[in-house]
Amino acid sequence: MKKFLSIATLALVASLAFFSCGGASSEDGAAGVAAVEYNSEYFDDVVTSNEGEFVGLELGDSRETVKSKLPSDAFDDETDSYLYYYWELGNNSYYLDLYFDENDKLNSIDGYVYFYDAESNYDNAAAADFYADMQANFVDKYGSEEETVDGEFKYTTWYLDTKDVEVGVDGGEVYWYVYSYEE
Repeated sequence: MKKFLSIATLALVASLAFFSCGGASSEDGAAGVAAVEYNSEYFDDVVTSNEGEFVGLELGDSRETVKSKLPSDAFDDETDSYLYYYWELGNNSYYLDLYFDENDKLNSIDGYVYFYDAESNYDNAAAADFYADMQANFVDKYGSEEETVDGEFKYTTWYLDTKDVEVGVDGGEVYWYVYSYEE
């Protein structure tokens, strides 16, 4: 019995130490949740906010709301069903494609970053680092999922009640999407 109480006491002390030391706050200020550290060079340039589905955007936002949340200098093109945004990140290209339903509500967020080295070849190492950060960001947001690996192509997909989310890397290209289902 004494051995059982010692083990139980040790487990209690260890759990209290874990939760009190792990009291770092995440971006949303939730106590007890360790903040995720991102290391790739352009992560903070792409993920300017961890709010909403992606950079403050919410599925169902109106076109006007979406435009107000994104920088006008990155605006590239528009039709009745989409908005395109483009940024240069050093030698790299970042595209954000936003699709709208027939009621002009945001129903799909597609992002791509193409990584290039100084000779304009794909920079697979920079893409792999950025993918790891994007994957960690989405795991932090949507929970852990199994990664699928096929050579240089890797991706993680979340199938949720009203949307699918995926992040992947294929050589020097990193992509992600959030796609809503019609109700």
